[in-house]
Amino acid sequence: MSGDAQPSSNQRATDAHPPPSPPIIKEKAAIGALCVVCGDRACSHLYYGVAACHGCKCFFWRTVKSKLNYTCRYGGNCSISTAGRNACRYCRFHQCLSVGMKMEAVKMDRKLTKRKREKTDGDDTDDGGNQESYDNKIDAKRAKSDNRLLVSSLLLIDKTSSDGNAKLSSLHFVQPSLQNFLEEPELLDGFRSEMSYRATRQADDQLCYDNERRLVTWAIDWCRQTAEIGDVHHTNDKIALLRACCGPLVLLELGCQSSSFSQSDAQIHLCNNSFLPAHIIPPPASFLNWKTIQSLSKWTQRELKPLCLQAKEIVLLKALIVLNPEAHGLSQDAESSIRMLRERVHTALFQQLMENSEPFAAASRLAQIMLLIPQLALMGVEVIEQVRVRNTFNKYSAFGEGLLFWQLYGDIFDDQHNDDNYLEHSASCSPTDSQYTNDSS
Repeated sequence: MSGDAQPSSNQRATDAHPPPSPPIIKEKAAIGALCVVCGDRACSHLYYGVAACHGCKCFFWRTVKSKLNYTCRYGGNCSISTAGRNACRYCRFHQCLSVGMKMEAVKMDRKLTKRKREKTDGDDTDDGGNQESYDNKIDAKRAKSDNRLLVSSLLLIDKTSSDGNAKLSSLHFVQPSLQNFLEEPELLDGFRSEMSYRATRQADDQLCYDNERRLVTWAIDWCRQTAEIGDVHHTNDKIALLRACCGPLVLLELGCQSSSFSQSDAQIHLCNNSFLPAHIIPPPASFLNWKTIQSLSKWTQRELKPLCLQAKEIVLLKALIVLNPEAHGLSQDAESSIRMLRERVHTALFQQLMENSEPFAAASRLAQIMLLIPQLALMGVEVIEQVRVRNTFNKYSAFGEGLLFWQLYGDIFDDQHNDDNYLEHSASCSPTDSQYTNDSS
């Protein structure tokens, strides 16, 4: 068609058959243009037919897509500016319509790719500003960094608690208390042998006692260092945490190590390269009775082993067991600090799961891991009962220093340690322990 040619009547648009709208989203806005809604600097492209800033564009898109209705408290006469554009959404939306933003352009908008949609959702804040979005991203990155640091600290605690040293013990000359052990960790140097679970021989009385002493030392180190991360420094608070967590924590360690080194459920591996068979009555010096050994063995095979817990998941689970805010005897300040640190551990565990799987799978795995805690607490009650009964009739050990478990739990006539409300509460979260107990026993 020549330049001076006139279109025919057939070429003219009519109201009945309007031509399709041009792809206005790709049109360029003038350099330095201002948003026609609020006066802020406009984006480089036209959005919904006008030059608009990112905030007003997102506000209009969200309002139309979600079919939101607003009201104005001041008669619809609010001034829309860069500083006050969030004060009244009703007037802001009507300002968008009055300057020419087209609602049908939102409906015709093409589907965004997954990456672009995530970016839009992340930037789509109520205030339409980028500063809050930027601050949120910075806070999220800082939280992730703090969680990774927390996990690294717990991994270090687990490693140092399990490592051995060649120092001699001074316990041959003194009989320290739990308070001394927590305030002067070097008193237990002679008990910190290298922990190994290769199960080369069946445990006798002496091996059971050595294993018990090493595991309680390990639990003391775990509890002391984890409490200090949460700014819990009073010795009585650490003792309260230790009494509440020692049984379940030791059982978790034995279960994890047994599932790693053994393909069957016939034995429990101990930390001094010995083992306790599940089908034989254990030695009298064992802190695990036959029922507990069978329950722990079956629980390990049925619940723990199928989860295939990673090292980071295991240390976070151990920390959750140690950080029991309902431990009997905690001071009010310590309880508050323990709750705060426990919440951080929960978040770190979920972040760890999210990094390895989709959100739905991560939430499901988190629930499975958390259900291990009340089951361990229930078996821990059996351990404490066994220890107290044994201590009643054999309070002084034939092997020398006296059992650390006696200092933790006393005997069945010791009223000082008979309040087990925190254990009963934890155990009540478990469905039943019958599935882990041999009916024939």
